Amino acid sequence: MKWVLALALLGGLAYAAVTMSPRTAAKLAARGLRSGWDWVASLSHDATRAPPKRKAQAAAPPHRTTRDGIVPQPPKETLHPSDRAALDALVAEPKAARIGH
Repeated sequence: MKWVLALALLGGLAYAAVTMSPRTAAKLAARGLRSGWDWVASLSHDATRAPPKRKAQAAAPPHRTTRDGIVPQPPKETLHPSDRAALDALVAEPKAARIGH
């Protein structure tokens, strides 16, 4: 009896794959995965117990906003001086660097 259900499920999936657009199929798959995950997550909680509260996070330091409303980005990572020298040498002479390896 289980094989009939499995066969019907596979037939339905094949029919949906042929007739449905990829965009619609992706939306339905995402919706199905989300609802399935919500169902599995709900099994672990007691109905009488409240969900756990989130811990308060430390407030982020205030950003200075320019007149245009643009918040400056944090500084990018810096390279170690030896790495910077190797990168500069590679950029300056890429052909010579390739020949050496």
